[in-house]
Amino acid sequence: IASYAIGLAILEGFRWGGFKGLTYTLPAFIEGSTEIAGVSVDYQRLLAVVIGAAVVGLLWIFTHYTRIGLAMRGMAQDERAALMLGIDSDLIAVMAMGFGSMLAALAAVLLLPLGNIVVEAGYNILILAIAVCIVGGLGSWMGAVLAAFLIGFAQILTVVYLGAHYQMVVALLAIILTLILKPSGLFGQQKELEERV
Repeated sequence: IASYAIGLAILEGFRWGGFKGLTYTLPAFIEGSTEIAGVSVDYQRLLAVVIGAAVVGLLWIFTHYTRIGLAMRGMAQDERAALMLGIDSDLIAVMAMGFGSMLAALAAVLLLPLGNIVVEAGYNILILAIAVCIVGGLGSWMGAVLAAFLIGFAQILTVVYLGAHYQMVVALLAIILTLILKPSGLFGQQKELEERV
């Protein structure tokens, strides 16, 4: 929620700064499209899917088999215990912020060529990211991946049957229903959630 609020504040700052109404475009890295099951799919979208899957796999390996990755997981799960084991919390926090920024930059480079670049471009992505985290469950890799697929398919069905204007309603409804019915998410553990809160 704090990330969402900060994101909105930044967007409004850009609007007040004179960027409202300006539109930019970026060329796709790979032009053209192919047909999959009768549906035309841009090569740029396929590139984003392949690179995204590779990054998820590499991140999983990084967080499970490297000292820095294990230190990050330790800090996220139990900061006091990690500090007692000699993990430098400031260094790990800076590194985690750096990795997060690099991932955000990679996502922007892959996704921005798919549409127009406007001030509000990050708004929908921010809502989707929050929805995936909440529905999947905090700290659950499998939950995040499955939640991303579920929300994506639900959005596609919404566009087909109700129209494109309603696709973001799916993400917002997913957030609301998950927080009401299962606040820990699909794969999150209630005990872990209570400890974090």
